[in-house]
Amino acid sequence: MSMPYTRDMRNSVEAPKGLRRQAEILAVARQLLVEEGYDRFVLREIAARVGMTLGNLQYYFRTRESLIGALAHAESEADRKVLEEISDGRCSGDVRLTELTRSLLKRWSGDGGKVYAVALFLSLSQTPFRDVQRQIYERFYEQLLPILTELTPGSRRSVLLDKARLITALLDGALVQLHNGAPSATTKSQEHFIDRIASQVVTIAR
Repeated sequence: MSMPYTRDMRNSVEAPKGLRRQAEILAVARQLLVEEGYDRFVLREIAARVGMTLGNLQYYFRTRESLIGALAHAESEADRKVLEEISDGRCSGDVRLTELTRSLLKRWSGDGGKVYAVALFLSLSQTPFRDVQRQIYERFYEQLLPILTELTPGSRRSVLLDKARLITALLDGALVQLHNGAPSATTKSQEHFIDRIASQVVTIAR
């Protein structure tokens, strides 16, 4: 599957200057999406904040949809690094899966979760975003499989993938709950909620 923003980025990756400019655009765009929401996520405003013309911005990202797709992939890459750090095998599968759940949900309770929430919402009605979500999910499933295999050795791949999908569904639901005020915004309440989710993730894995 091709990513919907690949063509927009092709020229920008040819030189370090282009990569730096692209990173600057993504940082500004992420801040605008988090602070103002999707309705006010306009390329012209992003271009103004970056200090470039709209035409120059569209050299990197032709549409706001391609830019949001790039933001979602950037969040996914950050999650991948979290998972790699936790999945180094020094602890048991239960401990690593619990720590992974806690780390991701704590990260998603902040700005990263807002980016994901927008991408998830758009994927319900727009094919390009469904493709982005599918890529992100498939990559996440593959990263979960080694831990799931350790916890239930001998399981068929299809069974492990079903578990990965159930875990992902639970995490997605927790993300929405965290940003909709249930549980309450108190640190203690959120910590308890995240701990309960982590416990359920381990249950599904086993």
